[in-house]
Amino acid sequence: MMNSEKYLTELSGYLNPLSKEEKKNAMEYYREYVADIESNGEDIVEKLGTPRDLANSILSDNALKSLNDPDESVKKKTHGCLIALLVLFALPVGLPLAIAAFAIILAFGITGFALVLAFGLSGIGILVGAIVAVVAGFTFLFSLPMTGIAIIGMSMMMVGISFIAIVAAIKICQFVFWLIGKIFNKTVSKKEKEVQ
Repeated sequence: MMNSEKYLTELSGYLNPLSKEEKKNAMEYYREYVADIESNGEDIVEKLGTPRDLANSILSDNALKSLNDPDESVKKKTHGCLIALLVLFALPVGLPLAIAAFAIILAFGITGFALVLAFGLSGIGILVGAIVAVVAGFTFLFSLPMTGIAIIGMSMMMVGISFIAIVAAIKICQFVFWLIGKIFNKTVSKKEKEVQ
């Protein structure tokens, strides 16, 4: 013969799938019912079945009640219809805005690529010109030493500028890829949150 405390403890464990409020209500009801059974000297298990059997009965009744609740299903259907209507009415405005947003993002991407290309090619062009100028400076070094030194100095400055342009192109490229990655991650995380 199982005592009421043990019976109710086991029953409470089996009722965990219920919401807190539903579980609290069920436990209050059966706490009183079990106390009445015990005070009459009857066996709880004979009267109600095992805690697992009673819990299964309570859980099935609760599931049937939630399926047959018309208010809840009407709310869900109304909510779905409202969302469908909003999407339908927003489509004529939203589609051109989405195309415009895509065009702006594409324009930024092309501009970024053009900047990287311009800085990179400028840096390479200046570097090639500086190398030619260094060779020319050495040829003038013997015939016109001051002119040769000036040309070599200017060409070294051009080498420095070319390295700055190449590093700038690399940095701009890294920034553009970082920005695209960040935008992509935000978009994907928003979509994942919407799906959940």
